[in-house]
This record gives sequence, C-alpha cells and structure tokens, in this order.
Amino acid sequence: MPIMMTRSEKPPDERLAEPLILLASDSERHGNTMHRALEQHGFEVEYAGDYAHVHSLLNERKFDMVLLEVTSERAVEPAVAAALRVKRGNASQFVGYLADASLEASGLAGDAVFPRNAARLPAELRRCMVDGGD
Repeated sequence: MPIMMTRSEKPPDERLAEPLILLASDSERHGNTMHRALEQHGFEVEYAGDYAHVHSLLNERKFDMVLLEVTSERAVEPAVAAALRVKRGNASQFVGYLADASLEASGLAGDAVFPRNAARLPAELRRCMVDGGD
C-alpha cells in the first residue's frame, strides 16, 4: 500500500491549535474514512496506511499523537505490536487506539482508547488534549 501524506492548507498559527496526528489502520477503506473525517474537523493528519509505515514516518517527523485504528479482533495483536514499537522508540510518544467498545477489553495497551466513530472522535480527541491525556 502506498503511503498517503496530506499537508494542511491552514496557516501555521492555526495549525498549532490542533495536534499533528499520525493515523494508521488495518483497513484502507476505514482508515481513509477516518482520515477524511478528522481533516474535516480541522485536525492536521498524515495517514500512514497500515501499521507497517508508522515507524518510518515517525523517523521523518514529530507527531503529537499516533492513532492506530483497530477495526476487528484480528487487528488487535498487530496494533499492539505497532504501539510497542513506537513506545520503544520514544516512550513519551502518545499512542492511542480507535476501537469499537467491544474491542476495548481485548488487550489494547496504550495511552488511550478512543471511539472508532467519526462523529464522536473529534470531541474526544479535543477533550483528551484539554485534560492532558488523562
């Protein structure tokens, strides 16, 4: 899968209000949908495609958040492995998952689990930023 990168058209002073997000997903279709939804809500997002591209993009640029979308039970283990690789490279890097409620108890270990819901996610991300990641 090719790496798809998007640059924000906003002036730099406007972009600073939102975190720079690196998004990866186990599903190209779902990942593209989430990518578009976040951008439509004003977030600056680079879409890595699948989990395999996360580490190389982190070596090229600093991101405020890494979000790993997990669309099914079969994706839990690869997502956790990707999160561990990120944390081994930089323990302070924020890593969150986008997952349905049914997957929250399936071993996702990171800084946060957010709803895999394009309508609710922007508000949850902003709440997390205000609360300092708690």
